[in-house]
Amino acid sequence: MQLVAGGNIAIPSEHIELHITSCFPKPIDLNMSAYLLAQTTSKVRGDQDMIFYGQTQTPNQSIELIEASGQNSLSTTFLIQSARIDSQIHKIVFCLSLNDHNTVSELSSIDLAIHAGGQVVAVAQVNVKNRTEKALILAELYQHHQQWKFRFVDQGFNGGLKPLSEHFGVEIAEDSNHSSPTPTPTPTPTPTPTIKLSKIKLDKNTSSINLSKSNGRFGKISVNLNWNRGVVQQQSFFKKLMGAKGIDLDLGAMVQLKNGEIKLVQALGNQFGSYDRPPYAYLEADDRTGSALNGENLMINGDHWERIDRVLIYAFIYEGVAQWAATDGVVTIHIPNQPEIEVRLTEGNQLSTCAIVELKNIQGDIQAKREVRYFKDQQYVDQHYGFGFRWTHGSKD
Repeated sequence: MQLVAGGNIAIPSEHIELHITSCFPKPIDLNMSAYLLAQTTSKVRGDQDMIFYGQTQTPNQSIELIEASGQNSLSTTFLIQSARIDSQIHKIVFCLSLNDHNTVSELSSIDLAIHAGGQVVAVAQVNVKNRTEKALILAELYQHHQQWKFRFVDQGFNGGLKPLSEHFGVEIAEDSNHSSPTPTPTPTPTPTPTIKLSKIKLDKNTSSINLSKSNGRFGKISVNLNWNRGVVQQQSFFKKLMGAKGIDLDLGAMVQLKNGEIKLVQALGNQFGSYDRPPYAYLEADDRTGSALNGENLMINGDHWERIDRVLIYAFIYEGVAQWAATDGVVTIHIPNQPEIEVRLTEGNQLSTCAIVELKNIQGDIQAKREVRYFKDQQYVDQHYGFGFRWTHGSKD
């Protein structure tokens, strides 16, 4: 079914997917977000009810955000388990926002497709021509007579992500990345928790950032490797490279602890590491084909950061031709209560391994430094960064 603005459709399944594809002729800072609204207030109940790049799922995993960035596109999927949605919530609103320098008219297209039970039940297309807004309320999932329904909204909003979030009741924290004089403390009531919208892109101009602990610990540090799922799904590029096979782009890490111990964490050789024991880094299941929407994920135990000296994050192409720029690869680092860190693999050569970012323990802080250096294989990476591993031939089972 093709929906026009205001059109709605009943959703018969508890397993719902909203796919949003945004295309643009030039690089643009585009964000997707969702807000879970309480029936009594039509506002969020707190930070947990906002889903965006800095908080990609609800605590009960009723909604999860998955994104795959291309050079000129963004593929976004909201995975929704309606049976898990808290009973207080009666509506989820899905939005798009741009930074202060862009408007909707600079996009080429925005297409929506709603899936229920694995089947496409409705599609919609946003008219972007001559739009001057910086944000859009795209659609909403709402309860009507104890049944979930989907409505295509296509409503403009003049502010960006911050005013849009505040419109739905989210408390936004002020940017505290720059130091300022410490005010004299005065007794105040316990403040309402606030959410950070900061995002840091490490590139040639901004190559490093230092992050200090919040509440004494860093918590779970999540490192995600993703690449252009649109290209993979179409298979136009990768089929030319590998015939029927897909490219196998893998995430890995070299870890050095404060006691001098070193550990390799990667799928090759089945060295998946450990989260609760040394090396305090764990690689989740290997995605060999690129078909997994959330790519590959490495978890670092930030509660044991004082035992870690440095972590070098790298990626390597296990199968396929080393065409890094064509993969549109991106590594995103999520640290609780910290700005999201993003490093893009927009350049490269025929070498199969890329050292992407190094996390160093600097007097208890995390220094994240962009590397994006290319090598023949992991052994050459090791030689350059001086970890000192002993190398043998390895393979995946």
